[in-house]
Amino acid sequence: MHGKIVIAEDDKVTRQTLERVLAHNSFYVYGAPDGLAALELVRQEKPDILICDVVLPKLDGLQLCQRVKEDPNLNETKIIMMTAVYKGAAFGSLTRDCRADDYLDKPIDLTSLLEKIFRLCGEVPPPGKIKNPE
Repeated sequence: MHGKIVIAEDDKVTRQTLERVLAHNSFYVYGAPDGLAALELVRQEKPDILICDVVLPKLDGLQLCQRVKEDPNLNETKIIMMTAVYKGAAFGSLTRDCRADDYLDKPIDLTSLLEKIFRLCGEVPPPGKIKNPE
């Protein structure tokens, strides 16, 4: 198995799709429907990576990212932000401001996401070995 990942995504279908794909690629995966629940999961599980949407209920993704990066017990957690709202350079600037490690535009390209995850975990995905569940 690879590392632990927490997904903060309020859209249930997107969250479940990501959970299924990541679990199928041998990651331990935990999902949260809002920013506060995600923060609790990050504190509890101490994941290698947090994948979070920018627009979340209760605590938005930017605030979640800042809280994780400001916590000395969690600040090594790698964070990938994702959004359908912000695009391009503006989104890149927002993610740098909250110290996210990477970002993706929605709709999510699963191969690109997995490549980013493997890179942030310090692993190289085997060519052609990224698995999509059927």
